[in-house]
Amino acid sequence: MSRIATLLVINFLLFFSHRAYCQSTGWNNLNKQLEQVVGDSARILTYYKIASEIYRSTPEEAEEIVTKGLGLAKEKKFEALEIDFLNLQGVIYLKLNKFDESVKTHFEVLKKREARNDKKGMMLSFLNIGNVFNKSYDPDQALKYYQRALNIAKEINDTRNRANISTNIGNIYAQNALNGEKQRDVKHAIDYLLQTVKFCKVYAPDVDLFNTYILLSYLYLKADELKLSTYYTDLAIGITTKKKDPVGESYARINRANIYVKEKKFDLAVKEVDLIKSIIAKSGFSNLTEDLQGDFDKIAKAVKEQNDHLILSDQDSSDRKFHEDAELQRVRIREELREKYESEKKELENKNLLLKNVAVEREAHWIKLIWLATFFVLLAFLAMILLLIKKNKLLRQEKLKVDQQATEIKSQHAELVQADRFRSSIFSVVSHDLRSPLSTFQALLSVSKVVDLPADEIKNMLVSIGNQVTTASKMLDSLLVWSSQQMANEKLDSQEIFPYQVLKECEDLFIDRITLKRLTIEMNIPTTLKIQSDLKRFEFILRNIFNNAIKFSLTGKSIIIDQQETADEVVISITDQGVGMDGKTMSALRSQGFQHSVEGTFEEKGAGIGLMLCHEFAARIGCTISIESNVGFGSTFSIHIPK
Repeated sequence: MSRIATLLVINFLLFFSHRAYCQSTGWNNLNKQLEQVVGDSARILTYYKIASEIYRSTPEEAEEIVTKGLGLAKEKKFEALEIDFLNLQGVIYLKLNKFDESVKTHFEVLKKREARNDKKGMMLSFLNIGNVFNKSYDPDQALKYYQRALNIAKEINDTRNRANISTNIGNIYAQNALNGEKQRDVKHAIDYLLQTVKFCKVYAPDVDLFNTYILLSYLYLKADELKLSTYYTDLAIGITTKKKDPVGESYARINRANIYVKEKKFDLAVKEVDLIKSIIAKSGFSNLTEDLQGDFDKIAKAVKEQNDHLILSDQDSSDRKFHEDAELQRVRIREELREKYESEKKELENKNLLLKNVAVEREAHWIKLIWLATFFVLLAFLAMILLLIKKNKLLRQEKLKVDQQATEIKSQHAELVQADRFRSSIFSVVSHDLRSPLSTFQALLSVSKVVDLPADEIKNMLVSIGNQVTTASKMLDSLLVWSSQQMANEKLDSQEIFPYQVLKECEDLFIDRITLKRLTIEMNIPTTLKIQSDLKRFEFILRNIFNNAIKFSLTGKSIIIDQQETADEVVISITDQGVGMDGKTMSALRSQGFQHSVEGTFEEKGAGIGLMLCHEFAARIGCTISIESNVGFGSTFSIHIPK
């Protein structure tokens, strides 16, 4: 056992006499005290108090009590008590040599104290973590956390804990110096311990400096500064004698005995060893004899060597000359034999070296040939692989081109089929809606040639023909917009658009119909809202949806225009309070096919192709149109514009 590690046992032994009392406590004592307290906080504090009293003597039982108390603190959400229990649990784990559990628990406590900005608590957590690493023989990590604790102690001016932490750091420096061989480490440890002693005497006079004094005595002994070693040994002996601490006194006196040996005062060293053995015998700590046996043996060996040296010194002087002559003769004979052996050995080594060189050259020649052959084979193999890779890459590129062309052809074919169907539908509508007013007008002319019609009847027929011509005109306007986009090869002119401005233009365009139906336009779109899209197509979509909202609105109702914006899109919705649509009609509109026109609330007629073109234009500019409607409650058309 190392001297420093043994010294740390002293603190445990000082509590040995307290163990008998603690063994009578525990769960029985806890249950008795719980009967006398009222309230959750008082009961939980009782768990903490009992565990704190018994953990040094019966750590296993203390661990059970702490676990129970910790569970109650968590259950009642007493955060401060929970932190205290976790801290005590980490100390108990260290007592049981459960180093991993102890470090993990203390880090958990540190995290909670950091969250509460508890500087003193953080200092104690760093100190406890350093203690775990120190006891688990990792002094470098221990120093790291002791230093953090010391920095906080300085920050909050906690002189008592600053003194204790400095003592712990000094212990590690001393341990490293005593276990090593560098005088620089010894000097550094001495300087640090002297500064600690000075600080403690001024700011923390109640701190026990026994360990520091005994370490200084060991360090000065290693540095061969015997007077200073004696000085601090005497201080340590004085403290332990006053405290009646046989353990500490034994360790201090063994250092005094080692000092006597270095001073060649062997009689005093023997007396000091006898005194230590008598102290150990009176104290009953027989295990100290085992811990100090190495020092006893070393001192006894030094005394024996000194006695043997005195006995043999006279005999050696009379026989010395005879032995010197004999030794000279043996040296001459050994030198002659060595020279002969060396010459024969050198000759044999030269022959072996020559044979070895020939073998090495032959082996090197074959190795060179093998490497060359291997290199050319690998080169040819690599060239073949590269050719295969290149050919495979070309084949993949050709296949990819063919697949892309096939996909494009398939897509173009589908577009052509759809366009053909679309154009067929349009021509069917155009032929029907243009023929209808012409047929009516032709019939009117034919009848007027044969029969004189009344003026009122002619007027009614002309009004009917006018409505049909208006409908056909609107249809032709939509077709002209669509055909112009088609003739322009569908090139998009993307630019910044202010939807509010476009909607106000639509409102001005339809103001007569809005006034006729006494409609209210609620524009809930900011004037600063802007999007990026094709202006002509976007205007066409808004104008058609706005027109339909007016067409199907009931008299005196409102048309509500809203806007919603997300991270991915802008949604502009136009809601009317008109007749609404059933599910079948909505499904037909969503299919984006041609629909027969439905009359508005004032018997307005349409061509039935407006929404179909809206869907096509929306898809072209990357937008989508969604529809929500209920019969009798109106409809909402939403344009989803990606950002």
